Amino acid sequence: MPRSQKKTPELTLDRTVGLLRRAMEIPGLELDLALLLVDYYIARNKTARQSHTKTWMARHEGVKILRL
Repeated sequence: MPRSQKKTPELTLDRTVGLLRRAMEIPGLELDLALLLVDYYIARNKTARQSHTKTWMARHEGVKILRL
């Protein structure tokens, strides 16, 4: 399957387990706040991924990308 069509979940199993561990450590954390935190981290990771791609492309202008 080409990389452009690969579907990667925004919240992977590793991230979910880490989130649950940290959420359980916070006394009084309610579901609404926990969901807001999840949304925040998903958006933050998306922004970071876009920034990384833009920076990489700017630094490698002459590189031809071969699809495997």
